[in-house]
Amino acid sequence: MPDRRRSSDGDAVVPSPGHGRCPPGSLAWRQYHVRLISGHTATVGMSLADPRDRTMARVKAEHGAAHLGLLVILDDPDSFEETVLWLHQSTTLTLITQNGDAMIGDELRAVLPRYFAAFFDEVKELAPTLAEVRLAMPKTGDKTLN
Repeated sequence: MPDRRRSSDGDAVVPSPGHGRCPPGSLAWRQYHVRLISGHTATVGMSLADPRDRTMARVKAEHGAAHLGLLVILDDPDSFEETVLWLHQSTTLTLITQNGDAMIGDELRAVLPRYFAAFFDEVKELAPTLAEVRLAMPKTGDKTLN
């Protein structure tokens, strides 16, 4: 039975079975299957960068980030992949795309805070300060997820 975590609104956040494989330069990797309101399913993968990795350490220093990693989105119906760098800076979580134009749809964007909260909770032993990050749902501003 997969480990089930619940967001503050009660929806289950379930990592996919292959969540244990880490990309190069990462300490942790998780994948989540996200069922959207439209009925489509997307796969969201998140990594936590290894600060000892030379490239990750350079990017972390360049951006003044406490932590960073990758957000990978595969929209199953269209087989479209988006890779985004996430940065945890002192009071913000910033998403940076390779070309500057993120193609993350509104449905997925609305639930991303829930999955970041779950991921940060899962990696809190590796990066304790991430468990303290407060995330707000888009359009509601006052609804925190952890």
